[in-house]
Amino acid sequence: MEEHMGKPVQPRRKSAPLDSLIATLLSQNTNDRNSHRAWLHLKREYPSWEAVADAPTRMIAKTIEVGGLKNQKAKRIKLILERIRREVGRYDLGFLKTKSNEEAMQYLSSMKGVGMKTAACVLVFSLGREVFPVDTHIHRLCNRLGLVQTTNAEQTFNAISTVIPNGSAYSIHVNLIRFGRKTCRSNNPLCSTCPLFDECVYPDKVTHAAMAARPSGRSKRDVDFIILNHVS
Repeated sequence: MEEHMGKPVQPRRKSAPLDSLIATLLSQNTNDRNSHRAWLHLKREYPSWEAVADAPTRMIAKTIEVGGLKNQKAKRIKLILERIRREVGRYDLGFLKTKSNEEAMQYLSSMKGVGMKTAACVLVFSLGREVFPVDTHIHRLCNRLGLVQTTNAEQTFNAISTVIPNGSAYSIHVNLIRFGRKTCRSNNPLCSTCPLFDECVYPDKVTHAAMAARPSGRSKRDVDFIILNHVS
């Protein structure tokens, strides 16, 4: 894949783990552009996580409305901040840097609304760990490309670690996101122009390749945009 798409380089300056956690929570069930707008609105409205924790849930919801599921996300943000303050004594997840991948994943995924994918994003984007986040889209791509044979995202997450070369988790994750947005879409994949057509094991690829290619309509900027590379 790097031969066709290049090798993404992770920014040297990484976001704080708590910032990545909240940003990933905001990205659930929406696209990166809208979730980034919600993130910017939240940071502009409230100067600190303490200010967010002290704000009424309805006001947080109004601030992040552009990202969708505003009420659910606002409640979860409040619960997460309250728990961290209670257990750590401050609004900071820096202590995760001293934890193993398994310990950090377990702690994060024990929070309301934080699944394996969200927890893994914090580890790879903030802590620079060799962890491979998997959501439904990455799960679909990994199976179409024959990297795994699994039936759900959790199975893919558990299986993919034996497939991804050491040191490549970030670059392959980012390339798969971009590849899924541009070419290997859930509906109407552009199989006729896919550079990985011969390697792909997707059973319907020949059918889709015979269909007229319909561009995604996304600009290159939107295809390449990864919210967690723009959190600070």
